[in-house]
Amino acid sequence: MKENNAKTTLYFSTIIVILIILFVPNKYIKGAVAIGFALGSTIFLYKNITLLTGIQKDSAKQRPLKKALIFCFTAMAAAILGVILKEKELFTPRTEELFAHGFILMILLWFGSIAAQIPFNRYVGLRLPWMLNDEETWNLGHRVLWYSSLPLAAVCLALIPFIHSKLLPMAVILSWIAIPGIVSYLFFRKKYK
Repeated sequence: MKENNAKTTLYFSTIIVILIILFVPNKYIKGAVAIGFALGSTIFLYKNITLLTGIQKDSAKQRPLKKALIFCFTAMAAAILGVILKEKELFTPRTEELFAHGFILMILLWFGSIAAQIPFNRYVGLRLPWMLNDEETWNLGHRVLWYSSLPLAAVCLALIPFIHSKLLPMAVILSWIAIPGIVSYLFFRKKYK
């Protein structure tokens, strides 16, 4: 498949999924379409990673990209499991909180461990506009993401017994994105001032 065909397929399928989600009233059909698309697009990106990123097939740079996509697939499967358990009312409020904390810790530790290795690309990683415009800014942002993962995971883990709220995982994830986002933005502004 050529690069333009791969991108066109991805864009068209995204538009179709958005239209289905907007106009189909049945929540189960919407959910199935969204889940199918998310899992399918991850597999599509995995199979077409060389074509879409321009990184050679057996390059050492491609391994972290593949690990990140496998992580995305695993995280989506865990999220789907959580949604199903919630829909079936198998969660108590506390187990729902613990599941959310575990999910956030999985994201922080797994993705954080490979963040600094992810090469500059438009599809996988922290894709903030200024990071997509400059490879050096991309590398700095992902190094900061890597450095901040373990401390934020430790803070989250330490606060779980004391804060019984869904706000804790949201605050941790927002911090995890904001810290490298602000640092990389300031670097980018200074570099292109």
